[in-house]
Amino acid sequence: MSSSLNKSSQNISKRIERQFKITSDFEKRTILKDKITLFYLNTIVDKDQIQKYIIEPLQQSWETVNEDNPSIQQIKTVVNSASLKETQSVEEIQDALVKGNAFLLIKGEISGLLIPTTKWIERGLEETLGERAIRGPAVGFTENLTTNINIIRRIIQTPQLIIDTKPYGTHLKTDISIIYMKHLVDQSILQEVQHRISKIDVDYILASRIVEDAIEGKPKTFVNLVMTKERVDTTTSALLEGKVIVLVDGSPYSIIAPSLFVDFFQSPDDFHLKTGRFVNRFIRYFGFISSILIPGIYVGLEKFHSHTYSKKIQEDLFNHGELLPTFWEIIILLILFRILIDIGTRAPKGTVIIITLLATVVIGEMSVSAKLIHPASLVVTGLSIYLSTLVIYRGQTGIGLLRFLFFFTCYYFDLPSITFVSTIVLLYLVQLKSVGVPYLSPIIPFRCDEFQDIFVRGNLRKLQRKSHEFPNVE
Repeated sequence: MSSSLNKSSQNISKRIERQFKITSDFEKRTILKDKITLFYLNTIVDKDQIQKYIIEPLQQSWETVNEDNPSIQQIKTVVNSASLKETQSVEEIQDALVKGNAFLLIKGEISGLLIPTTKWIERGLEETLGERAIRGPAVGFTENLTTNINIIRRIIQTPQLIIDTKPYGTHLKTDISIIYMKHLVDQSILQEVQHRISKIDVDYILASRIVEDAIEGKPKTFVNLVMTKERVDTTTSALLEGKVIVLVDGSPYSIIAPSLFVDFFQSPDDFHLKTGRFVNRFIRYFGFISSILIPGIYVGLEKFHSHTYSKKIQEDLFNHGELLPTFWEIIILLILFRILIDIGTRAPKGTVIIITLLATVVIGEMSVSAKLIHPASLVVTGLSIYLSTLVIYRGQTGIGLLRFLFFFTCYYFDLPSITFVSTIVLLYLVQLKSVGVPYLSPIIPFRCDEFQDIFVRGNLRKLQRKSHEFPNVE
């Protein structure tokens, strides 16, 4: 009878270890000369509580007792916990572990005890600096890897969530966690991400950009093939879509792979607000296209077509005695606005208003009054920069380079060059892949069943029941 009981307890132990064997925060500890085994996930439990209220009382109690094996009833009288649950269901044990419970298994018993030891990391609702939303969760990631995993596990409480953490770096080790849903992830994508990260060979990792570059692979491109997010709700949504998430210790951002062109036009507001579901993304696409084309169209019209307009329109819209030619007006303004954005995002908060006011006076009023810059050039450049902010903080998708590309071609080859350059850019984007997935999917290759969350936000209930698949994964 004792032999069969031992086999039963070993069975439970083996099944638990089999489920969590590739999860790096899973921990198994034996005490009382291997008579008792504790199982828990060390990122979401209070280890001090386990030591103080479980391990120490057991050790102190059995120092004065000469029994071979303690019983469950004896354990219940020793462990200092307000809530204890006896169970022999492996499924129940697994569900309890991912919710922060510890499982105590006694050698020779066919059941064990679930003990609440949860320690969720609480954080005040703070707006994420770069991804603010009108409505929805405002919790963002921190620089602590364990805390970030804790926050994710709090939202996704299932044993299917796998955390694979390993140290990287030759001289200074940095933990990198690859996170995915076991039953949802595309295995080809997972293997590709794991392979690319395993090839990282550096002395140390102090910036997540190293990991992003490794995941993007070669050859290098001007567009972002992975997306970084500081919002937890966006990250967990990506996990439930079957994507792979990478967290780097010391970085308050998650890295999402694969990340496709259409992903950069989505916003958390789309899934929390009733209004705008049919127009918001069209506005963002329009803003993206307009941002890269407006400066080029303006210089093309000024150089090749200004004579077709009346004298009044020429004076109002194009260069009319200003010191700088239109070509140089646009280039200088684009550089100045880029400097202003750079200063505004990095300057101390107390100086941002002063800097903005000073820039408005110098770039706007004084340059126009001194006839250095035509007012229309200022409006065109400002509108281009303004529209780019619709997508710039979700990953710039090459806005800066594309804007200058169309600007120079329109200036030298007139407006029809837009068609030629757009074709070249489109052909270039078509051959790009994000960890093996076509970058322009599901537009190219065309996949109609994925369009319910591309240009408009579809019905949320249908989206949540939908299983996502990625085409042509290499």
